[in-house]
Amino acid sequence: MTRLPILESTVKQLYGTASTCAHPECDEPLLRWVEGLRTPVLNSRIAHIRAASTLGPRYAESMTDEERRAFENLVLLCLPHAEEVDLKALADRYPPETLREWKSVQLQATLPEPPNIPEDLLERAVVLSMGDVLMDFREATIDLGGKPASAPGAGGSGGGAIGPGARGGDGGPGGDHYEFTVTGAEVLGEIPIEVGQAGRGGVEGLPGEAGGHTRFGDIVAPGGGRKVHSPFPLDLAEIVTTSVSSAVLANHVEINNGLCYLSGAGWASYNIAELPGPFHGALCVWIDLSWTDVEPGTEIPLELIVELITPINTATFSELNSVIFTSVEPSGFTRVPLVFSLAGTLHDAGLHVLNISCSTGARLGQYLNVAIKPRSKS
Repeated sequence: MTRLPILESTVKQLYGTASTCAHPECDEPLLRWVEGLRTPVLNSRIAHIRAASTLGPRYAESMTDEERRAFENLVLLCLPHAEEVDLKALADRYPPETLREWKSVQLQATLPEPPNIPEDLLERAVVLSMGDVLMDFREATIDLGGKPASAPGAGGSGGGAIGPGARGGDGGPGGDHYEFTVTGAEVLGEIPIEVGQAGRGGVEGLPGEAGGHTRFGDIVAPGGGRKVHSPFPLDLAEIVTTSVSSAVLANHVEINNGLCYLSGAGWASYNIAELPGPFHGALCVWIDLSWTDVEPGTEIPLELIVELITPINTATFSELNSVIFTSVEPSGFTRVPLVFSLAGTLHDAGLHVLNISCSTGARLGQYLNVAIKPRSKS
């Protein structure tokens, strides 16, 4: 992986020379103040004029990695415009010459007193500038191999991949649907058996598709690459009530000081130029949690799995997030937000189901239509 992170000194220089988005028709501030906070939050992202990797728009092979992360190759944009400028489909609309002109005008603007940017905000700006290429591995478990399902013949997941140009491996073949009769001392009747569909390979370095579940009557064996919940404590099951109240797909989601900030939210459909192709997005999910007769200080563990289920019942992605809530009062209610960064490979057009399940048994499902809309030729 040759992509280099932007230096914090460069980030400090960028935010010390501009205060609003570089887009000529936008006056959105780069930093936003939130009531109750002593320091600002990021309302912007660092965009590369020439892409930092071959996966990005306007990539120039002749540039060195140091030149790609230099001050001269970077421009500050608000979150929506940064997302727009970094889309490969719009690369012709935003050539390097246009972005350099925007930056030149941005640098000439009269600045108020330069902000005193805290170190953690500089670090966050560096991480966000790396997009999908840089991942924080400090507390992460990295599994590049596709996991097979535990049931015989179940479809396996395609292997994941990291880095520009990397490709996920193909999934293993799945079986067909069978029904047969089991005769014995205690069992007599038809038991439906469904062997999960195969996972399929990833594209552009994205994970392979997760396999479908295998079912033997009421017993379900997770498909290859699918996440599973940890058991919810039995002593809490009768005194804790949960529901997945809502979920919103967006371009960007951020939680700060207990509040959720979403950009480009409310997806009902996802357009893609061709299949297979990449899926990128962010998801914010809210869990309504109530409890009664709980000893103060009791920890309530919650695990949430989100999957985008395809028309053939495989999963474009399968992601798990968890939180431990500590009760202060014997009884109460709260709303817990969880954020997911989603990436996967789309193989099918049509209605997909965003399936959200909590370890408590609470569930939520909503549709997302995947449509093929080729790029217009100009």
